[in-house]
Amino acid sequence: MATPPPPPADDAFRRRPRQPRGEQRVALLLDAAAAVIAEQGLEGATAEAIAQRARTAKGSLYQFFPNRDAVLAALALRYADEMRAIHEKAFPADPHALPLDRLIDRIITPLAAFHDRHPAFRRVFGAVEGPRDETRAAPARLRAQLFESFVDRLDVLFAARNPQLATRERRRAALVCATIGQSLLARRARLAAAERKLLLDDLRRVLLAYLGPMLEPAPPPPPRAPRRARPRPPAG
Repeated sequence: MATPPPPPADDAFRRRPRQPRGEQRVALLLDAAAAVIAEQGLEGATAEAIAQRARTAKGSLYQFFPNRDAVLAALALRYADEMRAIHEKAFPADPHALPLDRLIDRIITPLAAFHDRHPAFRRVFGAVEGPRDETRAAPARLRAQLFESFVDRLDVLFAARNPQLATRERRRAALVCATIGQSLLARRARLAAAERKLLLDDLRRVLLAYLGPMLEPAPPPPPRAPRRARPRPPAG
């Protein structure tokens, strides 16, 4: 069953922009927040630091967002929207159109590129210390929804590739693949470029070795030809 989309994040905004100029200012603030978080972590992403990076007054930030946590919630929603679009495009309409190795590559390559483009992603979606209200809980809630949605997509894909797989086995395989992929892609984001490529190659090999026996089972051996009866020697 597909995960329902998250509720609109209107509550993250003090005033949602209605004009292109306002939308540009919000985009600039979110870009600035992402840059500060990537460089300094969540602790350094204060309203003052975000406004300074955006080269605007702190009052401009407060025109649209009630506080720093609302900026993070809006940034999390932006990331979630992009991630959903990647999921939608990565999974092929025909599950049998590609061999398994190319299918795995089609799914994990754009996800790795997303992590490379957005170094702040793992921090925004990480745990937030302290008491949580709806705004502070938004990134964690979105992360859980994205993960469950991805597991659902893998489940459907595996069912189409091998209808003989038992439901529980198929779901478990989807959960294992999603967990391994999420963990390694998050770890990969902290490595140097050369190491990132090696880890991505390892992820491909791990998934292929794990999924191959389930989704590309070996064909049954051909039937053995019947043995011919040996002719009896003539009676002497």
